[in-house]
Amino acid sequence: MVFGLAILPACTSSASPSAAPSALSPISASFISGSTGWLLAVPPCAANGCRSLRMRKTTDGGRRWFAVPAPPARASSWPSVIFGESPPVGPPGSVNSVIFADAADGWAYGPGLWATHDGGVRWHRVHTHGRSVTSMATGNGRVIAVFARCPAGQSCPAQVYSSPASSDGWRAVAGTAGADASVVMSGQTGYATASHESTRQVLLAGPANGARPWQARPLPCRPPERGSGVLPLATAGTILALGCGGEPGVGNQIKRLYLSDDGGRTWRRLARLPFPGYLGTVSLGSARTIVASGGRSDVYISWDGGQTWHTSPSLRRAERGDGVAAALITGNDGFVLQASIYDKHIWLTRDDGHHWTPVTVR
Repeated sequence: MVFGLAILPACTSSASPSAAPSALSPISASFISGSTGWLLAVPPCAANGCRSLRMRKTTDGGRRWFAVPAPPARASSWPSVIFGESPPVGPPGSVNSVIFADAADGWAYGPGLWATHDGGVRWHRVHTHGRSVTSMATGNGRVIAVFARCPAGQSCPAQVYSSPASSDGWRAVAGTAGADASVVMSGQTGYATASHESTRQVLLAGPANGARPWQARPLPCRPPERGSGVLPLATAGTILALGCGGEPGVGNQIKRLYLSDDGGRTWRRLARLPFPGYLGTVSLGSARTIVASGGRSDVYISWDGGQTWHTSPSLRRAERGDGVAAALITGNDGFVLQASIYDKHIWLTRDDGHHWTPVTVR
């Protein structure tokens, strides 16, 4: 499971040479198991101009993190990861998200694209010919990504591209023109939301390797649940989740999740999410455990397959700032990242989201 959140911290004074290392501000994390994961972060602004990157790795589920090489790129700015408002903004080659397929193959993206095939020892830039990479997903030895056909920061038509995870053999996937910044994989099937004819939103589905053109399927969102521009997707096994959000305003939004166990052909409507906050991300731990989060939002958790929604008292200390983003990894494990300039933690759970613990990474 992977999730990325980008937020650049406010400038702080740099530490003296003898002081302990300053806390990093996490902006994205990727786990390939409950124990092994990578964290992309930025250091305090005054020392590094707010734009250099740091990479940390854990092999014990986030209890301890150690330094590993980061891609030689600058950090981009992408508040839209929780608001769904615009593509990533930054200089060419800049990034704000990380995703690993396995212990060897990983990528940093948004809007640029960097790859490693030796576990992050070496990173190289993958040239996208002016396209911005806005979303990525991995599975079964492949990686898929949404490539937007315009410079960073502009909204424009996009398309899904696919590559073997172990190489940089990117090819456009037929039938995916108009893809939005939401893409996931389940088994050998890829899914993406898309806007057709400027007004009609659909779900695209097909083989992740691009062997056949992807096909469009209607979305279940009802009129009050449309309008936010955010249609987050998530998968767990054969279960597919889709989030629908209405027009956001004054920190509130009508929002609803739907589940499908047949690849998006039919959908089951879940209980309405609480009104406060905006919907930006959805994650599944299983068919029973679901989390939803976003801008100006709490982390909403369901342990009964979406019949009821709850918040965790242990997350009340988390500084929501501009929003939070929650992701479930495997089984009982998950993490929360915060769009906050004050609280520099990654929050971890090991009991299915009932309790969360803040971890400071340096």
